[in-house]
Amino acid sequence: MSIDFYRLFSKGQYDTDFSFLNSGSDFPSKEVVGRNIVYNYRHKQYSGEYAYNKRLIARIQDREQEIPYKVISLNYFKLLSNKMTDLVLNNDITVKSGDIKRDKEIMSLIERTNFVDGIRRAFKMGTEYGDVCIKTSRKGISPFSPLHAFKVVDKSNTNNTKAIVIYELLYDEGDSTKTYRYIRFEVHVDGKIFEIVKQYDSGLYNGKYGGRIGNGIDFLYKGRTIPKDGIWYDTGIVDSKLVQWISINTEDDGVYGSSVYQDIEDIVYAIEQRLSVNQHLLDNSMTPFLVVGMDMIDTDPVTGKRSLKLVNGTYMVSAGDTDVKSVELNYNLSNSENMLGILKEFLYELSEMGKTFLSGEYTGNISEETLNNTIKSAIDKGNRLINEMYYGFRDALYTLCKLNGIDVKREDITLVFNVGRTDDDKAVADVCTTLVTNGILSKATVREKYYGYNKEQSDNEDRQIAIENGETLQDIEIENNDNELIGSNEEIFNIETKEDKTNEVE
Repeated sequence: MSIDFYRLFSKGQYDTDFSFLNSGSDFPSKEVVGRNIVYNYRHKQYSGEYAYNKRLIARIQDREQEIPYKVISLNYFKLLSNKMTDLVLNNDITVKSGDIKRDKEIMSLIERTNFVDGIRRAFKMGTEYGDVCIKTSRKGISPFSPLHAFKVVDKSNTNNTKAIVIYELLYDEGDSTKTYRYIRFEVHVDGKIFEIVKQYDSGLYNGKYGGRIGNGIDFLYKGRTIPKDGIWYDTGIVDSKLVQWISINTEDDGVYGSSVYQDIEDIVYAIEQRLSVNQHLLDNSMTPFLVVGMDMIDTDPVTGKRSLKLVNGTYMVSAGDTDVKSVELNYNLSNSENMLGILKEFLYELSEMGKTFLSGEYTGNISEETLNNTIKSAIDKGNRLINEMYYGFRDALYTLCKLNGIDVKREDITLVFNVGRTDDDKAVADVCTTLVTNGILSKATVREKYYGYNKEQSDNEDRQIAIENGETLQDIEIENNDNELIGSNEEIFNIETKEDKTNEVE
């Protein structure tokens, strides 16, 4: 049974109001419980725990019986997350805001807070769970798993997230049984955070499958007292929450995402099963059994049960000249090996990683173009995933900037992820020089294509280069005006050579 079965009966039952805070409410909802079951299993897939004590089931005489040998674990799940993270984030991330001086401030902040490292951890969690949360403070960003968190969405428009809620089960200090008696809620809305602690009846399973909300209480938490009626905090950022919820593959659910493991798990398990059976058969072939004659068999006259003749319970005694022969099993595994090959081809296809990239089967000095064409499906997948996560990462950086006093608009921030780029800075510079020198592309277009600049950022870069070359701002403005005039004159002049101009564009 697929683990996603647990989502069938709760999918769509989203929290659309804040009634979960009311005393007497059952918490968490079936939707959150079902999703947490899936999240927990996804983490076991990543860590390899899913294969611990796993056994094969065989049908013997029309009955299912457990075969007493372990399944060999092939953790393609962790490999997929690691490979995809490397592909997307092994190259430098370019960040621009439209102002050179401000860009330097932002880059300094990124370095100081290890922002890129946080993005890397968040991306990997996103591939694992399908969802990931990022909490931002002045000190940086902290990615965390979507366990113990959920969205409050607009009932009529689930794309509109009204709040993101983090909850934490607590027990009395010194309680060795760790029985949960309290629950702390942290509700994030634009510009504000609401925090409250309530009593909690964790039920028979200590909150694993939910419990019941009680009354609010005064609670000492990390050196500060949270009042029983809760407390509001102003974040100072009226158009953003301090927690960003990032999802991938949301087409199936609509509100929450799904892991990249979902498409390949059945294939992985089939490969593991086939490989484990092959190993078991090969082990048996190395353990021969004996063939003996009837003169070496004793028959119990009462029960009719047969047994080998033994001395001291150890050695068989032959009463005649019967030869004792050992028979070594020789299994033909060619069909099984062919099936393994077919399953692996499906794995490469469904994971979109391709055999070359997933297995690392390329050697020698191959060109960048050849390599990119070989792993194109993986690069396409990387671009798709980072595009789905992009606005969450952008909003986290915007929030980080605002908390650290950098005045910037959200829409001015641009992050460029050089997905799958295998060339170095010198190679890129050589390509850019060739394109500009030969008049193939303008400087502005080259900067946009290879460095993620917009027009304003490119113009600012031209000004900075001119200043560093000793030109004055007046000279720069005169040059810009001359360029505009030349452009206008060329347009007038080229009216009579429309055909030539068209050919040039083509």
